[in-house]
Amino acid sequence: MSEEQPEAKDSTRNIISEFFRAATRPAVTVIFAAAIAEIVTGRIDAPDWFIALATACILWWFGDRTVQHIKEKNKEAAK
Repeated sequence: MSEEQPEAKDSTRNIISEFFRAATRPAVTVIFAAAIAEIVTGRIDAPDWFIALATACILWWFGDRTVQHIKEKNKEAAK
């Protein structure tokens, strides 16, 4: 049997790891948003730490994306 080239293995690993890294933040954010929606609509008494963690995660995700979009627009405007 022939072995794959080391570069090919690294490339495949990088692609897989980048996929999971890119999918994790939005997935966790959606799960937290759904949990907060259920807590609010169902009047569930959730722990304060969970609400703080979920809120921080959602704000971080959307805040990071907003900052990235602003930077991209500023770069385009500078051209």
